[in-house]
This record gives sequence, C-alpha cells and structure tokens, in this order.
Amino acid sequence: MREDFLTLILQAEDEYHHTLQKATANAGQYAEDCRTEQSVYIEQLKNEWRSFEKVEDDKLNKMLAEDGQKLEDATSRLKEQLKAYHGMKAELISERLKQEVLSLHGNR
Repeated sequence: MREDFLTLILQAEDEYHHTLQKATANAGQYAEDCRTEQSVYIEQLKNEWRSFEKVEDDKLNKMLAEDGQKLEDATSRLKEQLKAYHGMKAELISERLKQEVLSLHGNR
C-alpha cells in the first residue's frame, strides 16, 4: 500500500508540474496575443490620426486658398479704386493748372 501511495503522490506531482507548464505556456500565449492586439490597435489609431490630419490639412489648405483668393480680389478692387482716384486727382490738378494759366493770361 505504501508503494501505491508513493506512486499516487509522484503521479500527482507530475500532473501538478504538467499543469504548471501548461498554465505558463497559456499565460505566455495570452501575453503574446495581448501584445499583438495592442500593436494592431496602436496601428489603427495611427492610421486614424493620419486620416484625421490629412482631412484637417486639406480643409485648412482649402480655407487658406479661398482666403488668399478673397485677398487677391480685394487687392485688385482696391488697386482699381486707387487708379481711379489717381485719375481724378490728375484731372483736378490739370483743371486747376488750366484755370491758373487762364487767370494768368487774363491778367496780362
């Protein structure tokens, strides 16, 4: 009976070691699976961030282009107004000079 008892103890110890080895292997696989899932998730987040940046960059570039066009249009209109004002100024100066010359001729 003593031998049967020792055999049972050795068998239980062997099963215990086998169970520990299996649990360790399972824990290692679980950890590896978690690392893989995290890596995939991180890549997913990176891709989403890149997409977000691209969309926002495109929006900003479009907005800047529109604002730039508006500024160019406003500048063009202001240049035309300035040109018209210079023309009016030149006409006024010319008219005043003409009147001055005529008044000088009339005083002779």
